[in-house]
Amino acid sequence: MRGLLLRFAIFISMFSFTYAQQTVPFTTQKAFYIYGDAAVIGNNILSKDKQEPYNDYLLTNDDIDMVYVDIDQDKTTFSSSSANLKLPDNQSKIAYAVLYWSATYSYIKGTRREEDAQFYFQGNRQKNRSLINKVKLKLPGENYQNITGNVLFDGAKSPAFALNAPYVCFADVTKQLQEAKQVNGEYTVANINATQGFVAGGSAAGWMLYVVYEAPTSKPKYITTFNGFSHIGNQPEIISLDEFKTPDKGATSTAIVLATLEGDSALSGDQCIVANPVTNKAWQLQAVNRDKDNFFSSQITSISTANTVRYPNSSNTLGFDLATVSLPNNDEAVLVNGTEKVDLIFNTKQDRFYLFFTAFNTEISESFLKEIQSNTPVNAIVLTSEKLDPNVVLTSDNKVVNAKAETVKAIAKTDIKTIGQAENFNITTQSFALKQPVIIKKELKQELVVPMSSEILSSKSQNEALAKGDVLISSTNYVRALKIEDKPLETQAFKLLLEKNAALIEGAKEGYYVINKFFSKPQNAITWQKYLKEKGYDSQILIDETEQLFYVYVFHTQNFYDAYMQHKTLLNNALFSQNWVFKVNMIDY
Repeated sequence: MRGLLLRFAIFISMFSFTYAQQTVPFTTQKAFYIYGDAAVIGNNILSKDKQEPYNDYLLTNDDIDMVYVDIDQDKTTFSSSSANLKLPDNQSKIAYAVLYWSATYSYIKGTRREEDAQFYFQGNRQKNRSLINKVKLKLPGENYQNITGNVLFDGAKSPAFALNAPYVCFADVTKQLQEAKQVNGEYTVANINATQGFVAGGSAAGWMLYVVYEAPTSKPKYITTFNGFSHIGNQPEIISLDEFKTPDKGATSTAIVLATLEGDSALSGDQCIVANPVTNKAWQLQAVNRDKDNFFSSQITSISTANTVRYPNSSNTLGFDLATVSLPNNDEAVLVNGTEKVDLIFNTKQDRFYLFFTAFNTEISESFLKEIQSNTPVNAIVLTSEKLDPNVVLTSDNKVVNAKAETVKAIAKTDIKTIGQAENFNITTQSFALKQPVIIKKELKQELVVPMSSEILSSKSQNEALAKGDVLISSTNYVRALKIEDKPLETQAFKLLLEKNAALIEGAKEGYYVINKFFSKPQNAITWQKYLKEKGYDSQILIDETEQLFYVYVFHTQNFYDAYMQHKTLLNNALFSQNWVFKVNMIDY
């Protein structure tokens, strides 16, 4: 399929990237060549209060005792929230409607306690996943109906995501909207399962409804939706879009819809960039209340005033993000006349988020539409029954008025930056024999050396909890906890370290290394190793010949919990205050 190619690249001039942790590859779900448009609504389902809007931005998500939002008075629902849909007066037919819901669901309810200035999170693991794809949907003026969706991703089945167990489900509800008594009005989604209480990194949940409809428009459009599941941490993802061609002249109207989970309003550094690989121009997505360097910030925003009514209408949706953004169409636009391909680049430096839905909506040339009609791409649908009367104008709140058509000119200058060409490369894997790290030795004076203890220190309360069987993460059984046993003990730092991708170093023994320092010259590593020995600490050197880096490490194990606790113990020592855990050649945990 030419329409959606998921690939990774290194941008030479602006960006230096590695790989995103992609779990479900993004694929096209629907593609329309249509006279019409699309709309999206949605809401979150976890908040600080079950009905009152939450508008605070001072706390991070894991500092909030989450509860289900529940706005209805229906005893058959335990969670519910609503949003209003208003399509134009002249819309003629629903072409497609899809409902998505997503949440983190590791515990039924999590708790938190503080000890030694460190928060510890605990809860009963939710083992029953049979209900995550079942929700209730209420259309305007109607009763609830049961919806059973497809499970796009379930993190409980993956060790890398078991600690917060995010999931995504979706259901095609085109028939329901086509047969609805009325399309415009309040939509309510209920019984989305999520973790209440406290969770390391915070819990998040929400839903969205994306609707494609036929209506008279002055130019045909290409509207495509695609889904997948990708963990965007400190590594980006690039999605390429083609199978369209913008008009040969005039301004081009383009909009992008994005849905993510776990974007924190208090953490910055996440970005979404649209790049034209032919003109080498790029633009960071931004909008009112959405900063270009903190784009995913727990909000639900729209470019239209028509679809902004929600209940509750929280400005901070606590980890659930739904954004509709218009691209600039001035002289420096990324999508210039005749554009046939763009790249969407997702990245974050501090926050992290789970990307699961994107929609692309752009005007196309009529000559290109004629080509498509005679050679329609696989899985694409062509709908050309509607065309705009030149005397009809659609207002911002989707009302139709009679007036002379006027050209709308963009008045805001956008920040367009030039980037280098993307360099494609293939990812290849090969097996190799793992061996012990090379130890560089140098003649040293015979001195009394106090070896570093490999014994893992636990707090008194941790030992007591282990003795009672309340906690399952320990140096001997933490693997069982990752396989979703009951009541694991975890911290946010533990969680973030565990989810990092492993470095591949040929010849190195797999496992977790507690790194004290690393150097680009072997002599500097030897000198530092000697200094540590003078202070009474043994160390070894791990060599990465490919990158020409020399890591001085003081502890190695194949057990992450042991490495993490040794790392924590050493932080109080001035010599090791900057130590960190390095994951090498580990395929699993």
